[in-house]
Amino acid sequence: MFGALDFRLLCLLLSLCFWGNSAFNLDVAEPVVKRGENGSFFGFSVALHQQLSPQPISWLLVGAPQATALPDQQAQRTGGLYACPLTYETKDCERVPIDDGVDLKKESKENQWLGVTVNSQGPGGKIVTCAHLYEARNRVNESLETRHVIGRCYVLSEGLQVADELDGGEWKFCQGREQGHERFGYCQQGIATGFTADRHYILFGAPGTYNWKGTIRAELSVLDFIHYDDGPYEAGGEKDQDPSLIPLPAHSYLGFSIDSGVGITRKNELSFVTGAPRANHIGSVVILHQDNVNRLVPEVILSGEKLASSFGYSLAVVDLNHDGWMDLVVGAPNFFDRKERIGGAVYVYINQAGRWENILPIRLNGTSDSLFGITVGAIGDLNQDGFQDFAVGAPLDGDGKVYIYHGSNLGIVTKPAQILTGESVGIKMFGYSFSGGLDIDGNFYPDLLVGSLSDTVVLYRSRPVIHISRNITANPQNVDLENVNCRYMEGICSVEIQACFLYTANPSSYSPPIRLEYSFEADGDRRQQGKISRVFFRYQNAKDLEYQYSGILELPKQQSKACTKAILQLKEQVRDKLHPIAVMMTYNIKHGRSKRQIPGTTLGPLLPVLNAVPHNSQRIEVNFLKQGCGEDKICQSNLQLKYKFHSRVDDAVFQPLPRGDDGLDVFSMSDQKGIALGISITNFPSVAAEPQRDGDDAHEAMLLISLPSTLTYASLRHYNATEKIPTCVSNHNATHVECELGNPMKRGAQFRFYLVLSTSGITLETTELEVNLELTTISEQPALAPVTARARVIIELPLSITGLPEPKQLFFSGMVRGESAMKKESDVGSPVSFNVTVLNRGQSLSTLGSAFLYLMWPYEISNGKWLLYPLKMELLSHSQHRSTCTPNPNPLGLALEPPPQRRKKRETEQAEMSSPSLTYWKGRKNATLDCVLGTARCLLYKCPLYSFDRSAVLTIWARLWNSTFLEEFAHMTSVEVIVRANISVSSTIRNLVLRDATTQIPVTVYLDPVVALTRGVPWWIILIAVLAGILVLGLLVSILWKLGFFKRAHYEKAKLPQYHAIKIPRQERQLFHEEKTGTITKKDWVTSWSGDSDGHVPVST
Repeated sequence: MFGALDFRLLCLLLSLCFWGNSAFNLDVAEPVVKRGENGSFFGFSVALHQQLSPQPISWLLVGAPQATALPDQQAQRTGGLYACPLTYETKDCERVPIDDGVDLKKESKENQWLGVTVNSQGPGGKIVTCAHLYEARNRVNESLETRHVIGRCYVLSEGLQVADELDGGEWKFCQGREQGHERFGYCQQGIATGFTADRHYILFGAPGTYNWKGTIRAELSVLDFIHYDDGPYEAGGEKDQDPSLIPLPAHSYLGFSIDSGVGITRKNELSFVTGAPRANHIGSVVILHQDNVNRLVPEVILSGEKLASSFGYSLAVVDLNHDGWMDLVVGAPNFFDRKERIGGAVYVYINQAGRWENILPIRLNGTSDSLFGITVGAIGDLNQDGFQDFAVGAPLDGDGKVYIYHGSNLGIVTKPAQILTGESVGIKMFGYSFSGGLDIDGNFYPDLLVGSLSDTVVLYRSRPVIHISRNITANPQNVDLENVNCRYMEGICSVEIQACFLYTANPSSYSPPIRLEYSFEADGDRRQQGKISRVFFRYQNAKDLEYQYSGILELPKQQSKACTKAILQLKEQVRDKLHPIAVMMTYNIKHGRSKRQIPGTTLGPLLPVLNAVPHNSQRIEVNFLKQGCGEDKICQSNLQLKYKFHSRVDDAVFQPLPRGDDGLDVFSMSDQKGIALGISITNFPSVAAEPQRDGDDAHEAMLLISLPSTLTYASLRHYNATEKIPTCVSNHNATHVECELGNPMKRGAQFRFYLVLSTSGITLETTELEVNLELTTISEQPALAPVTARARVIIELPLSITGLPEPKQLFFSGMVRGESAMKKESDVGSPVSFNVTVLNRGQSLSTLGSAFLYLMWPYEISNGKWLLYPLKMELLSHSQHRSTCTPNPNPLGLALEPPPQRRKKRETEQAEMSSPSLTYWKGRKNATLDCVLGTARCLLYKCPLYSFDRSAVLTIWARLWNSTFLEEFAHMTSVEVIVRANISVSSTIRNLVLRDATTQIPVTVYLDPVVALTRGVPWWIILIAVLAGILVLGLLVSILWKLGFFKRAHYEKAKLPQYHAIKIPRQERQLFHEEKTGTITKKDWVTSWSGDSDGHVPVST
């Protein structure tokens, strides 16, 4: 039937189906490797053992649970225990002669797995090894034959022999008890074993008892009359045998791992700890103590955190922080977290004075599918630092690994001190088992034996740890470059570096001569920044660089001091006088060439290793005496930077660029050929009332300028002639500029200058200029950060557009006629033409995009009646290239006539022949016809400007639609008609800007004066007025006649005044005059009177 070890092996095999060393003082250069029988699982369990009598011998004990059976065992594979001597021979392990013979009527040793565990009490102590699948039989070959997998163990003397039945031999506590799986029929004793630290008890785990609930048993390891009644002790009671006393469910596998210690729950009391990896499907660890009726009573139960993690599969009791309380390390090899890629975990519980309820364990995580934690164990104090260490096996982490963790006063150092790998020794599934805590080579440091599932084990010996005490000094400690004390040696500014060493080791009797290999390196901080060292060593070795000095120093024994010196010289013209000169000293033990180990020879002594703490390095600083700094000798500068883009008007004249709505300076490529960055740098105290706060000298003050590819450095110019400018140098392509502001830039200093930049790299695609400015100093100024000066680049097209009508004033007259009556252009109305001129003062538009001239032509008024009728359009460029506009003019297809100059003159003369009086225009209004105002409707004409590089003129010939004006505007004083034009450029260039690219062309239209007279009063009103006038005249004549008005009077002959009318020639009079107000005035006739002594009045003009 299925037993506990079957489960363990099955879990292992399933895990196998699915699933350089970092060095400290475990020697990985000369490991001892032992190999066993193939397929025997040689290395499934291991133990270090020391025999003291009859003579001291150290052994490597290895369990091989699948080893071939001995001849008298009448089986194929029974397993066995092997003992290996301390040699470099790999095949010199011998099988320990135990468990020979068999009684098939009572037992079966086939696949009993002898060697599944092996443990040693230590130097001169006993050894225990078990076969947990040992099968006891009853009534063999009978119908009621029974077989029970009870397991059994062998206890051996220190000499690997069964001394006697009282002191050793077979241990089978489940034999003779009630059988069956619910009792002790599948006990599987020995799957875990151990000894208490005082060697008083031997421990057995039996996870198959009580329906695989499991139990543990503690028995005296030495049977004598003094302690004869001490035990045995058993979970569930040795006498009661009551599973209800074990507070775990069935199938928990209690006893799968086991350990013990004093100071777990009480300071001076022994406790037992056992794992139950399947308890509640998570796993538990139970802490038990003895009572007075041979029972191990559960006291504390710790549970895992994840389902099927096998918490408690392995465990170890160890005092990690050296506080006298035993801590607990628990393995959970099947812990799994896909997201975090964790495959195995180990929990470290630091004992809180026996109180375990609220302890939050430290979890160490393994890599995915590594079985990290399948075995854990105390391995002693590897480095002799006073804190116990432990190891963790991870057989599926690559080829297998063993992680070494050091204890500390805080409990544990979570970073592994060392990682042993199977890859380095050519072994797979390395780290399945290990044993440590015992010094088997006699150097006072515990060693570590690691097993595997590859039939191979490896012994790693611990190297002695050397603790170096060192001291490094500099003379002088502070260097004053302005003082002669700097040149105290051969007239050169030098510093003497001295280093002294001594060593200690454990034990104090270990005192061999140690050779130290040391090295000094100077000014490493500057060299890491890519800067040149300010110093060099004198008298160094030929292999050393100028900033290095190395040598070998011998320390004859422990506590024996030895010193060495080196001369450090400063170079000429040191710039960095603020930062100290760092001198780093490193050292290591100088080992000779190791001898090749010969198989079969015994192990020789190992060379010592330096302690990892403290580091094998020490740093010292040589300081400069600081001038211009505060009382604390700390230079706290206050460099401030201001900047502004300027256009370069002349060689020394600069004008600030205008600022756009976005706050950026605007650089126009059209009218600004050069550009400069005005820069102001100050080092004033930030608060004038507190000058001690900052504003100290700024050592190695620099301005670093990084330019874009569109700009290059050209030169510097003074802000004014009285101020100094810094020294600036640029790289080969003038895109990076470094300006020295002073070393130091003194308190209160100021720089103002212009950085002249070449714009030859600016292209049509350039939209922004970015200049990175960074002030640097080695003085302290934490808030010093780079800034970026930005300017927006625009390409402003220098285009202008103007328009003129011909004539500027028009008159409408004629008769109202419909559109269908129009056959030729003269039928429409008064002629007018427009000239739109476009000028380009820049480069040809063909390189920028497609340019078009748009004309907003008011062709009708809001009610749909014609307004201005377009007859013909012609676009003529500077190169005499003619273009057409769309849509086509003259939509009615009227017949065009020759140019109307003569007709225009004749109409003007006819208009001058008659003139309405001024009173006619009184009370009349003006009107504006504009598409923008909504008083007219426009037709948009699009005229392409091909290869437009100088100028172009668009001429439009048109006619007023007289009928519309007679019908709609005859009552108006004047009508202003607005024609609009603008330029548009279609381009992929985002920063293209057009200005002054629109115009409007007004033309004023009046009613013809002749038409005004005839159309002023209707004819019937005139007829009535004439008749009324005749009637009134007749009445007046009658009245005057009645009064005698017409009777002739007689006067004395005299000279009467005479009236003379003088007619002014037509060419000398001006009938109309249009003032700015738009009113029309009439020139009066001139009348003259004359008189003299002859009765004539003189003519007056």
